[in-house]
Amino acid sequence: MQDVGESLVFFTPFLTGLASSNWNVTVNQPVTAIRRPTDGVKGEVSLQAIQSQVSRIDVGGSVLFQNPVEYVPELDGGSSRQAPAGMTRPTLSRLERFWINNLRSNNISR
Repeated sequence: MQDVGESLVFFTPFLTGLASSNWNVTVNQPVTAIRRPTDGVKGEVSLQAIQSQVSRIDVGGSVLFQNPVEYVPELDGGSSRQAPAGMTRPTLSRLERFWINNLRSNNISR
């Protein structure tokens, strides 16, 4: 789960740092609070929060990766030239490649 959060932060466009600083992972719990970004550092507060959130997750519900910044859906739709594919699609592609490579390296076929 940490890898998913890191990927979302990585693919989030950076202008003010607000969007990249507000990724969260929870179980069945919406997040509405918005964190202030660290000046000049992309997603640092998100990465710290995600690491803490992942360590407290007790799996048994739906794990949600979310960002409460109101313009994140537009960014994810490709509104930024920095991330024309958004953030979730490249993250899902990265995950799929990871799992396929992992299955192949362990001789497990689809």
